[in-house]
Formats: sequence, C-alpha cells, structure tokens
Amino acid sequence: MNTTVQKIVFGATSRVTEISPVHGARLLDATFLGIGGSAIFAALSERRNRKVMARVKAFRRFLVVSDIHLGDALLAQSTLIAIRDFFPEAEIDYVINRMVAPIIEGNPDATRIIPLFANAQFPSSTEIQALREIVRQGQYDLIIMLCPFIRHGEVADASQPLVGLLSHGATILRNESYPAVINHFSYQEYLFVRGVLAMAAKPVRRDAFKGIGTMCTDEVIEQAATFYQDAGATPRAPVVMYNPDSASKYNLMPLVNQVPLLEQLARRTRADTTILLGEGHTAAGIGNTLRDALPTALRSKVHIIPRTTSLATYSALIDLADIFVTGDTGPLHLAASRRYSLSGRHEFRNRTAILSFFGATAPRMSGYDSFHQGYLDSNQDAPSWCYQAGSPCRNITCLNKMFKTCTTVRCFEGVDVNALAAMVVSYVEKCFPPATAVGQRGWPTPAEPLSAR
Repeated sequence: MNTTVQKIVFGATSRVTEISPVHGARLLDATFLGIGGSAIFAALSERRNRKVMARVKAFRRFLVVSDIHLGDALLAQSTLIAIRDFFPEAEIDYVINRMVAPIIEGNPDATRIIPLFANAQFPSSTEIQALREIVRQGQYDLIIMLCPFIRHGEVADASQPLVGLLSHGATILRNESYPAVINHFSYQEYLFVRGVLAMAAKPVRRDAFKGIGTMCTDEVIEQAATFYQDAGATPRAPVVMYNPDSASKYNLMPLVNQVPLLEQLARRTRADTTILLGEGHTAAGIGNTLRDALPTALRSKVHIIPRTTSLATYSALIDLADIFVTGDTGPLHLAASRRYSLSGRHEFRNRTAILSFFGATAPRMSGYDSFHQGYLDSNQDAPSWCYQAGSPCRNITCLNKMFKTCTTVRCFEGVDVNALAAMVVSYVEKCFPPATAVGQRGWPTPAEPLSAR
C-alpha cells in the first residue's frame, strides 16, 4: 500500500483552501468533479471491468473485502444483497473490521463473516498478508475489493478476477452534479456490484434495496434493556440518544456548538425526557465534558453511555430511543440499519428517528433523509433528517478526510443550534403529545433541507 501520492495531492488541496477558502473550494470542485467525474474515466473503468468479468468462469464463490472502518463494514453489506440478486445460492465470504463483526454475524446474505481488520487508519502488512492467504485458500471466482488502500497485486495474482470500487469513483463524482440521484455510498456500492454482475449474467430479482441490517444476540438485548431501566427511561416518556463523537476532526462539531445544543435539548424537552449521551471514543471524554458544562439543574436528565459499552449493546440501545442525534460517523449507519434478533425471540421496534449533522462530508453521500430528493432514507420506520453546517471552503476533496491537513478547521463555521434543537423537540412533542396515546408518531417535514449554507 502506497499512500504517498494521496498525501501530496490532498495536502495540496488543503493549502489551496487555506489561501482562498471560497475561490479555492470552487476551483477544486471544478477540477476534481470535471476531470475525475468525466465520462471518459467512467468509460475506461467500465471497459476494465468488462475485461475482468469476461475471465470469470463461474459464479459459485465470492469474496467481498470491505473498507476497514466500522461504518464501511456496515454500509458494504449492500454488496452482499446485490450478489444475491443474481446468485441466490452462491457462497459469499465477507472480510470486515473485527469490532463490527458481532453485529454482522448472522447476516443471511453472507456465507461466512471473516473478522480481519483492526480499527486503524490503514490495513497493516500483517492484515494484507492474512488476506492474501484467505484468497489463496478460498479459490474465489470473483473478488470485490471495496478497500481503496489494498492493491490487486498485494493480495492476489494477476490471474485472479478482481473488481474494485475505485472503478466506480467517476460515477459517484459525476452524480454530484445531479441532485436528484441517490448518491449514498451504500446504495452506490449496491449499484456498482449489480452493474458489474450484469456484464455477465441476468438478475433473478429486481432492484429492491431498502437499506442494511444488523444482528443482536439475546445477551446484548438484555444489557441494553438493563441500562435503559437504570437510566430511568420508560416507554411513556421521550428518550433522546446523542452521539457527540466522530472519527475525524473534520466531522466533529465543536464544543462551542455542542454545549448549547445539549443544553437546549435538556431545557426544551419534557421534564421526564431521558437523554442518553455517549462518553466518546475518538474524542475521549467528550460526553462528560458536555454534561459537566450544563447548568446543574439540567444534568439529571443526561445519562452517560460508558465507552466500555460494546458496539452490539450500543446498537440494541439505539432501538429503545425515539430519536438519535449524531454526526457523520459509524454510529449514524448503525442507527439507520434495521435491527434483527439473532435468536428470533425478540421483536425490535425499529422506530428510531435520526437527525445527523455534517461538517466536511456531503450529507447526500453518507446521510439519511426522508423528505428530500437524492437522499437515501434510513431503514427505520421513522423519519430521518440531514443538517449541513456552513463552511466557506467545503469541496469534493473533503471526502478524503484521512489525507486532509487543513491547519484551520472551518467545517462547522456556521451552525444553527436553534434549528437542530427545534427539530428534535418538535419530533419528540409529536411523538408524545399531551393527553394522547403513548407512542403516537407525527413526522415534522422541513420545507427545505436543513442547512446553514
């Protein structure tokens, strides 16, 4: 894996917007969208993929290699659905991040879940070598590589048929010029695999992608229920779950915005509302910092979810919340997934609304919104909304957050805390109106996408 070129290119893009935030952003959008999203690049990629598919002799065994992070492993389950659209009886091995494996294990579209990647920025040499051994032993008819940091030659010989998601990059960039097109990564990964397989076969079922799912054991369901009860939450009162953390500083809403947001949520919701607040992992302790910044009288409504809580228990706990508030990070996709009981003995609500706020990244690519064209809805029986903070320099290169080196982070220069709080409060009030049945749902619909731009 060689990342030198990316470091140079995206380091340079950071310098451009530091020199001239507004005009630099426009220049980068015009350059990267115009060239990288060109029809020429898309045609060349399609041609390469056709050559690969022409060499595939059978479609019995597939290996899907997810990108290495938690959210990526969740989103990429859509590729398994796409394969099943064509080959219901095929064997599909799915290589993913080790931490997320417990909530994907049991996915009916995967024959075997292979937990491999640690929660690091890039795959290690040991992981790449282990993946090469998996490929050698698996004798796969086709490998679908979704990780941009692993090259074909690192894990397989040239004779091994392999198609990579990077070949779909031009299409994703070009879609940004068409606001009505659903350009969410999960849906585009689904379309990418369907498109590749359609070069050699016909689907046996139509495109009916509704979203991804996650699995929960009885043990984690019980753990979530115990925490819910210990926090004093009940089905007769609102529960707001708030994830203040993010894996990147470019997606982390600053404390100067998060403190007043949490205060408004605590102050403006009903007195019996329970707010479940994540303690934080990447931004360790951020939950405690936010809670401690509240006036003393409001702190009793806020209960910290310890960072030691497993991802599986956290997932089950989300199902008990009426609304989940988060930035663009792995738990957002966890909240948007439909939860299933691994044993079949538990019936999940799957009625958690989602309000997500975005800094560097484009909400249409990784957010969920029930009310606006071009957005993927969540896989919940509840609404979702996206909010994009104001930023003078946001541009398409901000997607590659790993290699951005902006000295001044301007991703959240404009945040309408009042609008964010009002959306949560409005939804909670419609869910729990006075003198009506418990749990009645009313979905507030904003006239325009929530945005501070």
